[in-house]
Order: sequence, then structure tokens, then C-alpha cells
Amino acid sequence: MTLFRLHIRPKGGLHNSKASFDYCLKHSCLGLGWHVDVKNHRKLNWNNYLKLATKKYGKKRMRSAIVLKNNVKHNDLLWTRDENGTYYIARVIRGWQYHNSKQALNADIVNTVRCELLKINNVDDVPGKIVACFRPTRTIQRIKDETSILYSQQLWNDLTKSLRYKISFDNVKLNLYSFLSAEDCEDLVFIYLQTLGWVVVPSSRQRDTMRYEFVLIHRKTHQRAIVQVKTGNTPLNIDDWKNYKEAVFLFQSNNIYSGSSAKNVVCLSPKELKKFVSDNSSLIPANIYRKSKMYASLTRRSS
Repeated sequence: MTLFRLHIRPKGGLHNSKASFDYCLKHSCLGLGWHVDVKNHRKLNWNNYLKLATKKYGKKRMRSAIVLKNNVKHNDLLWTRDENGTYYIARVIRGWQYHNSKQALNADIVNTVRCELLKINNVDDVPGKIVACFRPTRTIQRIKDETSILYSQQLWNDLTKSLRYKISFDNVKLNLYSFLSAEDCEDLVFIYLQTLGWVVVPSSRQRDTMRYEFVLIHRKTHQRAIVQVKTGNTPLNIDDWKNYKEAVFLFQSNNIYSGSSAKNVVCLSPKELKKFVSDNSSLIPANIYRKSKMYASLTRRSS
């Protein structure tokens, strides 16, 4: 089974995201545009479609359709979301099909895979890694993160009360931080440092051009500090921070630090923060605690 993320962002037809998503729900499918002029779509195979579409749009613009046709297969899972940001998970029932009905053209959903779609009513059920995958603008993207794959399979089984997917944990190293979003990690570091005597300056948590996430003041020593948080595989180099007059706290969720040690820089351990979550359930926001419980549940099943 392969896991994907798909944007529904129509550039043709009615240019209406709601209409496009409603079409997908009504017809139990997911897909994208790039229609071609053909009278009988039922006789249009992939090779003929690709030839016509490449002539009309150019091969480079056909990349998403090619990925959908060549890679998305029966029983694969796709994450998507509607115009309001509500998430859905879908199981592929049938691979690529082309449709050119008036409704399909208006929705700009002509390259499709037939799916069973399930609405995710609780946003806390969406792992941070999945949320992060919606940031890139490409229409369709494979998600290779092993924790996200196993979680998506288990979520499908739970939602459908079935054993559709046999969960295999062989040679898989589960990662709590795949469940947490970048904002979750910032909040976790925020709370952890406050338990160590650091007070956060609320107005310093602004999304602008600053290189750090927020400013701290120690309640006893009055020392100032700044914090930088990175998730995924984005590294943090200690050498970039050694010349700051403030103390510096760095957190990289996969422990990817580089550079030489510096007196003013503290690299927070993902293992230490994970233990903090398990030991301090009453201090942790509900969504982070819920995701940590999901992680713990999968971890127990893998042992």
C-alpha cells in the first residue's frame, strides 16, 4: 500500500473548489483536471489520452496526471481536504479513469480514481506530518513517512471497524513527531521551557521575518533567551547561533544538529521532550496528548 496527499484546486471548469469537492463526494472519486477534446471518453485509453493531453498542454504540465495514473493503485490511501480545510481519507477502489461529462468538466475533475471517502470529524486525528504535506503546491504527492503510513492504515481500520489493512511493524521505527505539527512542537517546547523557569514573552511569537520562534526571560536570573524549532529533516546548525548575546534553545524533532558546541546554545533532545509529554499529561494541550496516545498505541502493537 502506498500513501498520497492530493489537493483539489481546480484551475479549469467553474474554478470552484466547493463544486469540485462536492463532485468528488457525489461520484466517490478523487482526481484532477487537464481535459482533452474527445467525443467518447469510454474508448479513450491512457496512451491515447496522454498523446492528446501532451499535445495540448505539454508533457511537463502533465506530471500530476502521470503520477495519478502510474502510481495510485487499488487499496492505496489518499489524504485530501475540502475548501473549508476539513480532512478526508480515501481508499482507492479502482485506478485511473477519464471522464468528460458536463459535471466532470465543470468540476475540472476528469482524471480520476474511484474511492471510498471518509470524513475526519476530529482534526486531532490528522497527524502533523500529514498536515505538513499539504503545504507544497504540487497537486499530488507521495507520503513516504512510515509512521504516517501505519497510522493511516490503522485509522482506516478503526473508522470502518474492519481489518482491511494488515498492520506490519517489521523494521519500522515509529516516531512521535510524525504525529505532531510544527505548531504542536513549538507549543511543546514553549510549555517545557516554562517548567524550567523561563517565561515566554507572548508578543514575540509572531509570524514574520524573525529567525526565532519566541523570546524568553528567566523568572529568577532575568536572563534572556531565544528559541528556534525545526521539524522534519530541516537541520539546525549550532554555529549559526553562537554569536548571539542571549541564551539560545534549539529543538530539531529528528535530532539533526550540526556544528560545534557553544556555551550559549542548548540543543533540546527529542527523547527528553517525549518523556516530558508522557510524564506531564495534565500540562499538555489536549490535541498533543491525544496524538501522543495514538503514538503509544501503535508502539504497543509493534512490540
